[in-house]
Amino acid sequence: MITRRGWLQGLALGRVAPNVLVFMTDQESALLPGTARLPNRERLIRRGVQFRNAYCTTPQCSAARSSLLTGLLPHHTGVRTNVDAESLGKALSPDLTTIGHVFRQAGYATSYFGKWHLSRPDKDLTAYGFDHRSAGKDGEVAAAASIWLSGRKGPWLSWVSLLNPHDIYAVRKEMGSTMARPSVRAPASGLVNLAGKPIEQQEYVDRDQGKITASFTPEQWRLYRSYYLDLVEKTDALLGQVLDSVDLDNTIILYTSDHGDQLGEHGLPFKGPFLYDECLRVPLILSAPGRLKPGRRDDFVNSADLAPTLAAAAGLRWPTAVDGQSFLKPLRRDWICAEYYAKQKWVNPIRTIRTREAKLSVYDQTGHREYYDLRGDPGEQQNLAARAPARMSELERQLDRWRPA
Repeated sequence: MITRRGWLQGLALGRVAPNVLVFMTDQESALLPGTARLPNRERLIRRGVQFRNAYCTTPQCSAARSSLLTGLLPHHTGVRTNVDAESLGKALSPDLTTIGHVFRQAGYATSYFGKWHLSRPDKDLTAYGFDHRSAGKDGEVAAAASIWLSGRKGPWLSWVSLLNPHDIYAVRKEMGSTMARPSVRAPASGLVNLAGKPIEQQEYVDRDQGKITASFTPEQWRLYRSYYLDLVEKTDALLGQVLDSVDLDNTIILYTSDHGDQLGEHGLPFKGPFLYDECLRVPLILSAPGRLKPGRRDDFVNSADLAPTLAAAAGLRWPTAVDGQSFLKPLRRDWICAEYYAKQKWVNPIRTIRTREAKLSVYDQTGHREYYDLRGDPGEQQNLAARAPARMSELERQLDRWRPA
């Protein structure tokens, strides 16, 4: 592990430890529903590696963030759902090793800007390894981060966490002032298309947040999806503001989101008791000058891999056991798993395993199953759970080895 003394020696020899910037959005799916102008994202892609098969460990804010910060899966962090008062989640324990702890111990200045959602109160994150803390609206967050970063001598680790496109929840209020984009079509899977799906998804439409959009017409879904892209573009402008504040040649930069959004596919909005790819797949770009050659990769990675990867890229050793792996070199995975515990206080545990050819979701409380042949049905429309018992059994054994029910 690099110590401050070691870093100073490296500085004297001309080997400067890299700075590290994490820029994270909230509820951004990698499967955008149309064309968006993202010049700063493209700027970062030209400098780094774009991972086209990146998945969150769970499509919920607090639980997913716990994986990002610790390299652990939610059932190991103990943060299995959101930590709000109306939810069942518990705060992230400061006794767990976070990326803030690892970098601070190595002599880095550490900062966290924006949405935290892992403990209450959250004005002081020193116990989690971040010595500087600032929150606020997205514009305020980007401005505060830019001020802290501008001209700062390294080494430093800074995590910038925006709220959007999470404001998609305000879609009904904003639809009147939203223009449908020409590139945006209604969801490919139709409107409410839950035939053959686990009853939990229909219950989400009938009695949970799915009620908000249950009567949407195709044109209203176009507005939902267009407004979502508006929000994504807003985050890109703020990304540019932060990138302009750092030395890109001596900064490892990671761009990602905590989880995705359902985008109206299958008639479902936001996120809930389902693990479709729209919710699970997230954008992931890593720029690591001198460590990664720019390009695109298709290996499976998940959000538990991010913290150990950043530590490895900075030459640091993670001091405790983690579930994730560094993806500085390609990962030889042929499957990936995800989990889900509860929607607020509506407990509905789900475990999912996805390969390149198939996907199985097991609803632990009810025994319901979803199985999709992704080669012929990449949109996960036809549940084949009743027709593929042998393949399902094989995948479920893998899933049980990953995490028993």
